[in-house]
Amino acid sequence: MKVGSLASNPNKLKIMNLLVKKDLTKEKIAKSTRIPGNLVGGILDELVKDGFVEEKEGVYSATEEGKKALKSLKV
Repeated sequence: MKVGSLASNPNKLKIMNLLVKKDLTKEKIAKSTRIPGNLVGGILDELVKDGFVEEKEGVYSATEEGKKALKSLKV
């Protein structure tokens, strides 16, 4: 688990905190976080690759591993 990569990037944390609450499209994530869409896309790709987020038909959601990683940072 690459929790360090999550902790080192405040934008990743913002996105993860959103996705733990509800599943969203890239556009809605960009709008909610005010992070530019192209940056959101890159971050989501990394989060998917790390196993923290999954994507189905353009909708992103936090995985169980992602939820655990986020929780471990809030201890």
